[in-house]
Parts: sequence; structure tokens; C-alpha cells
Amino acid sequence: MKIAVCMKYVPIIARIQFDYEAKTIIREGVPSEVNPFDLLGLVRAVELKDSPDDEVVVISMGPPGANEGLTNCVALGADRSVLITDRALAGSDTLATSRALSLALQREKPDLIICGRNSADGDTGQVGPEIAELMGLPHISSARKLDLSDDGKSVVAERITDEGIQTLQCDLPVLVCVTEGVAPELYPNREQMERAEGISAEEVTAADLSADLSQFGLEGSPTWVDEIRLVEPNRLGVFLEDATPEDAAKQAADVLRRRLAELTAADSDPDSWSCPPL
Repeated sequence: MKIAVCMKYVPIIARIQFDYEAKTIIREGVPSEVNPFDLLGLVRAVELKDSPDDEVVVISMGPPGANEGLTNCVALGADRSVLITDRALAGSDTLATSRALSLALQREKPDLIICGRNSADGDTGQVGPEIAELMGLPHISSARKLDLSDDGKSVVAERITDEGIQTLQCDLPVLVCVTEGVAPELYPNREQMERAEGISAEEVTAADLSADLSQFGLEGSPTWVDEIRLVEPNRLGVFLEDATPEDAAKQAADVLRRRLAELTAADSDPDSWSCPPL
């Protein structure tokens, strides 16, 4: 059995910076890591290997720096890795990204594809389902548990829904997007990293995937970033301390009455409409 894991090498969110004019994330000089949900998917994929003939391959699309993330994946048990890297891919939105990944996956012909629920930077959760649609595969979302059936011909997954937990069984091939709980968080040790550093990723260009480069990059992206702005908190924090429930209720009512009066007075002055709400 062949399991393919899609991996995105993302900037560490606490260190993220933006280029407001170019409307992009600044990646140069910002430390990156394997997307956390993709890492969980990789760990589970390695756990599902049941024989020496089984293979786990990690596929990523990104700049050459993503090789570092792929090395981490190999250190954690992936058999090999593939990096789709090409300037023609720059500016790809989720659909153009999904096209590139689906074409690379078609070359691999995996039995099972595992993606993280979403990426830590974009947070759209669109790439996994789009890959499944482009490849004509069934798709299971938000899987917190993932196993193979006894005969190895299907997967059994527990997925999180708005109503609770749903258990599904689906024949292979299938694409599964995983979330918390599917596997433990593991990180490679020094010995594993040293062994993995001798295993290079296979590099694939856009031209290797298709002669029609218009389906990638900005030209192949039907969506784009129109604006980047920071959302500053504008709510007032009111703490009612050392009060009985009755007194706290009265104080809260007084605060609301004052705010209502302020907002009512502001109705006649449009410049005051931006005053912070409670």
C-alpha cells in the first residue's frame, strides 16, 4: 500500500509578518515549521504501515526552503519526499495549489492520501477537498481517528461534525483530512535528523506536471488577496469584582445604560460612530 501525505511548510505564526503593499506573507528571515495538522497526518501514516512493501511519500509545494520540512518528515518515518518548486507557481491560490498537488499525486497513484485539516497560515481548509474533487476521489473531513479495515481495502474513520462524532467506512482510494487526536505529536531526534539529511527530496517543476502553465500561479488563480489589515480589539473590558450576584447584575445594568446613552448621543455625530462597543 502507498500512502501519500500532503505537507505545507508554514511560517511560525508567532513570528509571522506581512508585506502590506505586496499583500503577501514575508517568509524571508521568518522561521518555518511543518504545518501541525500535516505532521499529525504523517505520524498516523507511518503508524499505518503494516509491511516492508508499504510506502509513505510526502508531497509539498513551495520554495526550496521547504526541503527542511521534508527532511523532518523523512526523519519521522516517511520513505521519500517530493517537492514541487517553480517560480511559475508563485502566487497560487488554493485552487491552483490543489491542481499542482493533484497532478503530482496522480503520478504517485497512492491508495490513501492524507492531508491536514487546514494550514496554520492560510487556514482555509480548502486544499484537501479540492484535491479530492480534482482527482475524483471520495473525501473524509476532520478525522480524529483513522484506521484500515481488517482486509486493508478500506479505511474506517471517526470524523468530528457539528452534531457530534460520525463513524465512516470508505473503500480505497480515498483522501482523508485529519485533525487533533488522530496521532500523537512527535518530533525527530538528532539521530533521526542526521539519517534523514542524506535522503534528498525529488524536485518537480510545473512543466513536469503539465504543459499548460496557465493553470498555476497568479494566472491560474481565480481568487486573490485584496487587502491585508490587522484587526485591533475594540471592545471595552469591564470587570465586576467582589460583588454579590445581585450587585453585579445592578452594576452590569448601569454600565449598559451608560453605554446606550453614549451611543444614542453619538447618532447625531457620524464621527463618533466608531466609539468602542461594550
